[in-house]
Amino acid sequence: MARAPRPGPPADGPLSDLVRALHELHRDAGKPGVRRISTAIRDHEDMRDTVSHETISAMLRGSGLPKWVKVECVVRQLAEWSVTGLDPDREVRRFHQLWLAADDGPAAVLPARVRSDFVVAGGPVPVPAAPPATTAMLTNVPGPAPHFTGRRDLLNRIRATLTGPGYAPLPLVGVGGVGKTQLALQYVDRWAAEYDVLWWVPAEQSSQAMAALAALGDQLGITASNDMRQTVRDVLTTLEASALRWLLVYDNADQPTDLGLLLPATGGHVLVTSRNSAWEHALNVDVFSREESIAFLREWGVTAPADDCDALAEQLGDLPLALDQVCAMQTATGMPVAEYLRLFAEHFDELLAAGGRRGSRTTTVTTFVNVAAGRLRAESVAASQLLELLAFMAPLPVPVSLLHLGRDARVTPPLGRVLYRTDDLSKQALHLGRYGLAQVSSDGQQLQMHRLVQRVVRDGLSDADARVRRLDVHRLLAAADPGKPDDSRTWSQHGEIGPHLISSDALHSTETAAREAVLHQIRYLERIGDFEASARLGGSAVEAWRADPADGGLGAEHELTVRATRHLANALRSLGAYAESRNMIIELLDLLRSSRTYGPDHPDTLATAGVLAFYLRFAGDYRRALDEDRRRVEVLQRLHGADDTRTTDALGNLTVNLRLLGDPAAALRHDEELVRTLTRIAGRENERTRVAVRNQVWDLLALGRFSEAVDEQRRNMPRFNANEITVAQRAIAVGLRKLGRLDEALAEATDNYRTCQRRYGPDHHLTLASIMTYANTLRAVGDAVGARRLATEALDRYRRLFGEQNPLTLAASTNLTVVLRSLGQWREAHNIDELTHEQTVRVLGADHPHALVTAIGLGNDLAHHHIGKDAVALGTATLEGLRRVRGDDHPETWICATNLALDTGAPGHPRHREAVERLAALVGADHPDARAAAAGVRLECDIEPPPT
Repeated sequence: MARAPRPGPPADGPLSDLVRALHELHRDAGKPGVRRISTAIRDHEDMRDTVSHETISAMLRGSGLPKWVKVECVVRQLAEWSVTGLDPDREVRRFHQLWLAADDGPAAVLPARVRSDFVVAGGPVPVPAAPPATTAMLTNVPGPAPHFTGRRDLLNRIRATLTGPGYAPLPLVGVGGVGKTQLALQYVDRWAAEYDVLWWVPAEQSSQAMAALAALGDQLGITASNDMRQTVRDVLTTLEASALRWLLVYDNADQPTDLGLLLPATGGHVLVTSRNSAWEHALNVDVFSREESIAFLREWGVTAPADDCDALAEQLGDLPLALDQVCAMQTATGMPVAEYLRLFAEHFDELLAAGGRRGSRTTTVTTFVNVAAGRLRAESVAASQLLELLAFMAPLPVPVSLLHLGRDARVTPPLGRVLYRTDDLSKQALHLGRYGLAQVSSDGQQLQMHRLVQRVVRDGLSDADARVRRLDVHRLLAAADPGKPDDSRTWSQHGEIGPHLISSDALHSTETAAREAVLHQIRYLERIGDFEASARLGGSAVEAWRADPADGGLGAEHELTVRATRHLANALRSLGAYAESRNMIIELLDLLRSSRTYGPDHPDTLATAGVLAFYLRFAGDYRRALDEDRRRVEVLQRLHGADDTRTTDALGNLTVNLRLLGDPAAALRHDEELVRTLTRIAGRENERTRVAVRNQVWDLLALGRFSEAVDEQRRNMPRFNANEITVAQRAIAVGLRKLGRLDEALAEATDNYRTCQRRYGPDHHLTLASIMTYANTLRAVGDAVGARRLATEALDRYRRLFGEQNPLTLAASTNLTVVLRSLGQWREAHNIDELTHEQTVRVLGADHPHALVTAIGLGNDLAHHHIGKDAVALGTATLEGLRRVRGDDHPETWICATNLALDTGAPGHPRHREAVERLAALVGADHPDARAAAAGVRLECDIEPPPT
């Protein structure tokens, strides 16, 4: 019986209106995954029902009209997560009207597992007699093998499993050479018309799989994040909620645990090919049946007698890879099957005599490869060398253009000479294809060798020959290395050579250029956001290279070891391992400063000191960071002068420390001088000048000069560096909120929050800062519930990443208590404030602006609990501190003064009136704080930490 195809999106009408509204709400909630929505609904005590992730996916696809209770739960949850502060009750009422309008239409054909969650009304949707004759809208899948035959039962089982009840990836599991990849390709070819998206994901390494999914995201129009992990999450979330019919094929995925986070949770179809039997619910792929083997030989055009074909299949163990190779060789040479059997028997007997095992797949593969390789060697030495070269590369498609890039790499001749001409290279590649030793594209421009063939070729080489050929690979890859991994224009080529650098063990190469290519690969992986792969390769490189040269290493002080250590620290920091990363840099800096090769003034030492200062700022050790940057500035000025780029960059970092230490006036003096210097050297429009202006803007914000800050930042927005643009946008959001322009502030803060979530992922320091700014803005516009959710999230993440007593964690804690008081949760706020104030004073000092702001909040707690004497004492000390630190022209000073006046008298008495007037003179009489102060309401202060 024919199975109904998956329904597409609903036609225009009430149901499509409901689905569109759901998609808009889903986007406004940050496009959370369907599993996350389902889990949150289940854990929410006030929800009237639970909703499976499969039902949510069907809702978003528009597969039918869900029951109202299911819609209500999803809408309420998404509204609570909404970044624009939607009211859940209002949204539920709006969606109920949309649902009622859609309740008169016919029901869709739904999977049994979710059918009970949908309204059944009218008759079924008519099912076409046959699937539409269309091709996939998006595809990168290679073509199927030209001589595929058999496997009909397996193909039908794949189809039945993928279209049956339940969602789960379908692993095709079997030993190497049984044709798992070809089976997946054949499935794709036969059922392509059933899908809108067909995407091939090389999955032997997670970095390859992530790159393939990111490429799909680009085709789907998804904005790429700086963090490739976030890009992949966005792609998977989009697929899960999409009405598109999609199939992803993960090829050579041998580690189920590594692939788990790279698989969609629901929505479409997933095929996996793997040699690992640990996959659950796998479909086992075995060798051909004898009938399939004979049919395969006939499909290739082998006309030998049936007995000879049966004998050949017997000798080859019905292994598809072996049969394919033999057929290719027989077609290329015209060798009779009987002659091939004789040669095969000779080599087979030699292997048995040498200890090979009869019936072993390895013995079979070794035999047919040796037969073919011997004929190839006699025909072309260059082709034989190419075969050996490919044996040390990754078992991936290798473009001829990549080999051509190694033409100046001193590769052993005659292959080295062949590399100069792509047409000669293609000719040699076709030799490998004719003998079945590699798959070659029809135009001869790409070739790929099976891993089993690679292993046999490698094992057949002497140690000396293996060293020569591996060295050829290293030289070729070094010549193909584009360098400049920070330049996105080189990323495609870095991605192409990376797997081959790893497979050929280039990090242990005797060629310095090959090790440099590995170093570039570490940096490239970190720059594209594949931090795990960068840390993995970086860790291996540092371990290998820091060993003593007598033991095959380079030594801890070698330039490559030093640079690899810095790259590894960057990757670890991006993974959230801040302490490990910081300790690594501290150890490296101690080594460089005490080294006779480097010393304190060496460029690598100074660069590492700059990295350490950055880590110290994250750790909250602002004083030590300032000392490090001051030392760098002094040395760089002495060595290179005040106008040198290295000096001006170091001076910019020094001002960051001053700002974090609570001295924005000193920071502003340095930043103004730096802006003048850079304007003179590079011009006002130069990006480095704009970054210096951005620092100046944060000084102005800290000094309470909000209008100047917003105007200056808007006139001088960075244009190219995404990080700088993000920080500048947050500065504008903060300034607008402080000016009382709350609608504008909310728009900027919302956009900044969404941008950071998409670009950097949830744990990046810029994302955490954006969450804090967004939470503060939501509280200011009256959405205390939304603000509490975000403020709690920020605090939890800061604690996990930086520790309980980091200044950023303490600032997040202070901001949360402001929100708690707005919700009437005074006791909880008071308990948190007492500890936070004590810790902030201990970490930063009693006169640090953060400590004084925390004291304002604690004073509000004391006043509410009628602990008046303590409130007055604390308020008096805080006001004195603010006058010393902030001065009389800062709004925070007069916010504290208005609160203190309320502690010592009724609203409107002279001191209170004076404080209100002074505050209004600074922020404007129509500012929300000025109006609240005039009404006798206690005021709040929060913290917006500047960038580190």
